Amino acid sequence: MVVCLAVTAAAARAQTAARSATFRFTPTARAQIAIWIESADGARFATVRLTQAVSLRGIGNRPGASQMNSGYHWPYGRREGVLPVWAHRRAAVPGATLFPRVIFQRRPEGYASRICEDSTPDSYFCLSFSVQTTRKTGLDAITCASPFNSDKGRIMTAADVASGYSEPSMIGKRPLPLDSLYPPRRDFVTCADASTMNTCMGGSSACQDHTDSGKYADMARTVMPDIDAITMATPPEDQPVAITFPIPSEWPDGDYLAYLEVNTEGDYNESYNDTLYPTPMSQDWDSWALSYGYPFRGQPSVVFKLAIHVGNAETVSAAEAFGYGSLSGVGSEGGTLWPLDATISDNATAAPGSGVDRLRVSAGNYRLRLELNNGPPDAGVEPDGGVGSDGGAGPDAADASPGDAPAATDAGADSRPPPPPLCVPGRTVACACVGGGEGAQTCADDGNRYQTCQCSPLAPRDGCGCSCDIGGGAAAPTGLVLFALVLWARRQRRNRHLVRRSP
Repeated sequence: MVVCLAVTAAAARAQTAARSATFRFTPTARAQIAIWIESADGARFATVRLTQAVSLRGIGNRPGASQMNSGYHWPYGRREGVLPVWAHRRAAVPGATLFPRVIFQRRPEGYASRICEDSTPDSYFCLSFSVQTTRKTGLDAITCASPFNSDKGRIMTAADVASGYSEPSMIGKRPLPLDSLYPPRRDFVTCADASTMNTCMGGSSACQDHTDSGKYADMARTVMPDIDAITMATPPEDQPVAITFPIPSEWPDGDYLAYLEVNTEGDYNESYNDTLYPTPMSQDWDSWALSYGYPFRGQPSVVFKLAIHVGNAETVSAAEAFGYGSLSGVGSEGGTLWPLDATISDNATAAPGSGVDRLRVSAGNYRLRLELNNGPPDAGVEPDGGVGSDGGAGPDAADASPGDAPAATDAGADSRPPPPPLCVPGRTVACACVGGGEGAQTCADDGNRYQTCQCSPLAPRDGCGCSCDIGGGAAAPTGLVLFALVLWARRQRRNRHLVRRSP
């Protein structure tokens, strides 16, 4: 018991001393988001979070031409421009590998029509039989009214590349490279390696999934071993979000850059709209692809950037975006981060939720805030705009690195009013488990602390043969003391019982 308590206490102290970065922001509806941190010299890179449409549903790497229309839960069309800055930055890290590209099994990349010969039931994506319900105006008002069968695709081969395999676009056929910057979907169970076969539209009971479909999940995890840990649901509209990232212990103190890239499809303005980027019309598209859905290519992704110094306890924030990404995400400029200009909407009153306003202005006059500290992560979400809001203190561009868009840092602690409660009572958030992994902790009734981090039984153990929940909660030290007292009391009762039974 003494050894286990000693090791656990040491783990608790290590957890308390762990460096962490907490991102706070309030997104608009249907926002696809990537958050990452990289060292100023480019030697270190870590994805903090990636929304599940990209990391789980595979919208960046799936069958169907890149410029194919979109709609509610639209199943096809690889969206390589969804988060291009993150995708290219991740791929450029020394030692990084790409994902295998997914294409249709046996139909052209411009075809959206459902056919039995390549499709099996799909529990998430769908295609409506009504033209009107697939328009942009119907995105928030419809559901999948009937069961849908989709082609889960296959992995592109070197033979495909050699034969000039391509997808249609507005400027003609675009040859497809062998690899992709995005993970394939891994949100389904293929019938190709299951004991039961799915029936396709009342036809043959033979499985129509390609055997490759059973490899997608393992391939995604091979390329990005942390993909499950960094996946997050699409945040609800206009609700504050807080995400805490434990700084890797092997990262030295020093200068780093934190980024958040955000995109929403169909975000039109005068520079990006369905007139300038319409549905491509040619014989390379089938009638379903031409007649259903809507041209989704609105404004490209918008990127926020913060300069931080790991090793400092500091809070930095940005009121404005730093730049924007490529519309298509492909080609030599696919990963370029362009300086913010007049082509991107930046007027929360005239165009709410559009362009820069995909991250709403929070109390304290910031769109993105990062709290860097050497204490335990709280991962809290604050009502009315965020923990530690500076009460309207103006931005300070002193922390902006040369050539950066202005980044704001908070005024000193002495100039701010007393901080609001730490968290929302009853709200449950993610927390880091000792030894790695992620658990959950709940805000206490008084709003001033989080309860002990509850970790899954599968979470890494602490070396004592027990999976102790000591996380970042304020009650962790108390829990250790109570645990020791309980063991001591049980031993005392046992000793007294043995004495009474002695002859």
